[in-house]
Amino acid sequence: MAGEQDAGRSRGRARRPKTSSGARKREQILDASVQVFGTGGSAAVTHRAVAEAAQVPLGSTTYYFTDRDDLLLETMAHAREAEAVRLAAIVDALEGALTVDQAVDVLTEMFFDKTVADPLYDLALFEMFMEATRKASLRPVTRDWSVMIAALVDRVLPPSDPAVPRDQVVQIVACLVDGLMLEAVSNGELEVSDLAARLRVVVERLCPQG
Repeated sequence: MAGEQDAGRSRGRARRPKTSSGARKREQILDASVQVFGTGGSAAVTHRAVAEAAQVPLGSTTYYFTDRDDLLLETMAHAREAEAVRLAAIVDALEGALTVDQAVDVLTEMFFDKTVADPLYDLALFEMFMEATRKASLRPVTRDWSVMIAALVDRVLPPSDPAVPRDQVVQIVACLVDGLMLEAVSNGELEVSDLAARLRVVVERLCPQG
């Protein structure tokens, strides 16, 4: 069964046109699918719902994506890629070691400031992690995402307390960021300044200066 599904997905990918118009249409569909995924969860992602959100004929979604599983997996990949590019661009622009204040500002821009990022992409990524609790096949994907986030956080954080292993410092901060993001989107009560203040408490403890 898995082999048949993989083969089906391969066939679906193979018939996607490589023209710029075809690439734009496929990205339009995936952008809409992220919106559907972020607002309704994985169960909401169907060819019909995504076609309506993308304002394209139903046949367009079935043309580019063989079945619902293919559409779902490609949607998660699209969300990951978009966020990875955005986050890496912020970190790549940094020069030299940062202070605690600077690090908190950068992490806030990366993860909390939704004036520069679409929160539905965050929700889609949270849904991806929830799916991974039920589908072992997704766990390598979520592990790779966590490794990528850890590498970026490591580059942003200032030198940390040598009494605490650096990888633990990075993981603590990355998990705190995830928790704060989830808290913010789930209750709508925490402002960006609130999130940054809570993050600062932990970064100051783990990365003491002077």
